[in-house]
Amino acid sequence: MARFVFMMAALIVLLAGTQPTVADERPPNLVIILTDDMGYADLRAFGDSEIPTPHLDRLAGEGTRFTNAYTVAPICVPSRMGLLSGKFPARFGVFNNVYSLPSNELWVQQTTLADVLRKRGYRTANIGKWHLSGNSSADSGNELGGFVFKPPHERGFDEFVGITGGMHDFWKGTGLARFKDGRYERFESPDYLTDFFGTEACDFIQRNKSQPFFLYLAFNAPHAPLHGLDEDQAAIETSEISPNRRKYAAMVRAIDRNVGRVMQTLHNLGLAETTLTVFLNDNGGGGNNAASHTRNTAINRPYRGHKFDVWEGGIRIPFILHWPNHVPAGRSCDGIVSSMDVFPTFAKAAAAELPTDLDGVDLLPFATAKQAGDAHEALYWQQQVWSRPNERKPGPNYPQPAYNLAIRSGRWKAVKQDQPFDGTNHGRAWELYNLSRDPSELNDIASEFPEKAQQLSDAFFAWQKRMPKPMHDSKSSDAKK
Repeated sequence: MARFVFMMAALIVLLAGTQPTVADERPPNLVIILTDDMGYADLRAFGDSEIPTPHLDRLAGEGTRFTNAYTVAPICVPSRMGLLSGKFPARFGVFNNVYSLPSNELWVQQTTLADVLRKRGYRTANIGKWHLSGNSSADSGNELGGFVFKPPHERGFDEFVGITGGMHDFWKGTGLARFKDGRYERFESPDYLTDFFGTEACDFIQRNKSQPFFLYLAFNAPHAPLHGLDEDQAAIETSEISPNRRKYAAMVRAIDRNVGRVMQTLHNLGLAETTLTVFLNDNGGGGNNAASHTRNTAINRPYRGHKFDVWEGGIRIPFILHWPNHVPAGRSCDGIVSSMDVFPTFAKAAAAELPTDLDGVDLLPFATAKQAGDAHEALYWQQQVWSRPNERKPGPNYPQPAYNLAIRSGRWKAVKQDQPFDGTNHGRAWELYNLSRDPSELNDIASEFPEKAQQLSDAFFAWQKRMPKPMHDSKSSDAKK
């Protein structure tokens, strides 16, 4: 009897020792779908749009929408830095699009989400747009294929295929780069660019269905130039639309089609319930009054401003989390969240080692209602000013370069414009808005609540003092996205 008890105890210990732990189980596949300069109101899940987006509507219906979601920056390069690092780009001294190695000195030292996931055993891919290693769309004449420094494969990505600059033609035959056999090779796109990136994404999923994968699908649409397929333009049924807006709508429709292809591929392979997907935009839509190379007719209604602005129209973004049986379907979360929260959310889901110095937070407790309220006590923005076609010419005392500053905390938001880096242009005072009553930022109430304006000012400058000053880049002020 004693021997039997001993053998049973030993068997229990043996079986317990072979049970998989959280770290041993296959972690979820992880997918980021990022769009470029899409208007907040151009998705029916977030606005009243004339553009049909059935696949994105379904993604939102099957997942959780975050209706107070923000990008870390209203422009491409720092926005992508924040997404992939989980930090404010101000921590790298980046407040604009910057393309030289000196201006990226701090950024290239950062651990990326792809670094963390590759270490965890994920197969990682960046398909589409990178825009964090210079801004050249042509072959660089070396093995980097158009990149200037630290390309995607040195930042945690096993695979890359896409554009090497910030904007590109969408037509079949446009020049692209692919990381293959240790180098970047140039080739011409065999298809309309958005469709080609969708094809590459589905192929990556198919090839890696038996192992955990991280797919960063960064469409460069609907960023200008406005290149929409004829069949997509014809599918926009309304007649009350300008020719350029129709082209833009066609580009959004192409994105939606390829989001549908990716999600259908996951479903067909039986991976839908083991894949955590986030959909978001890099910054506010370009609109019609932005810099000429980025105008795209995007609509950010009801929010004021557009890309480049620290107004809500430049920084408020659509944001969807989708993970069947883990993230509630059809739920709307109104807490304040940020694009830099994707890093810790994905790393925690993957049971990966998480850096200790992130600014982002895990959103899964908020999505599942285990935690309520705002994910952040405050969010901060400091953006170098870009000139606009209709903007008044600055006077002789106008700071060069100038910055726009903003902070949001709870329902309150403060904005200070046309500042030197340290914010000492006292001729332009802080403006104060109650976003719960005035989401369009039309009524400055700083004179009614001077103590709240001062409180937010103090909080902003306390944050700014912890950030490095701008890294020098002589090309940053007029660099195209």
